[in-house]
Amino acid sequence: MVAYLDSSVVLRHILLGEEPIRHALEFPQVVSSELLEIECRRVLHRYRLAGELTDESMAAARERLDAVLGGVDLLEMTKPIKQRAMDPFPVSVRTLDALHVSTALMVADTTDGLSLFSHDRAMNLCARSLGLTAALA
Repeated sequence: MVAYLDSSVVLRHILLGEEPIRHALEFPQVVSSELLEIECRRVLHRYRLAGELTDESMAAARERLDAVLGGVDLLEMTKPIKQRAMDPFPVSVRTLDALHVSTALMVADTTDGLSLFSHDRAMNLCARSLGLTAALA
């Protein structure tokens, strides 16, 4: 079994202390697109610039992010993943979500089971429409 992490779960964990990530980290393998790190670091910088994170809270958030990333296999956005993201989906999804779902689909094709962890309703609906398990839906 593989857990696929979306940035919404990671960000809620590092910024708000929410615990659904704990369930994902119990899986034998945890994966995500390389987008995960980019998205999370961009949000931290945005919050810092907006004054929503102090120097101390920024340092703590970075430490929590690094700890999470240490347990996640970040997958490269390969040409087939990008191509799949350009193809139609059964429901409307944003571009980065399409890249995440496409990455999850590629992983699901090579494993015995994949659970996608996201707080994004559209991403969860899309994943379910494509036969993936949306753990937080």
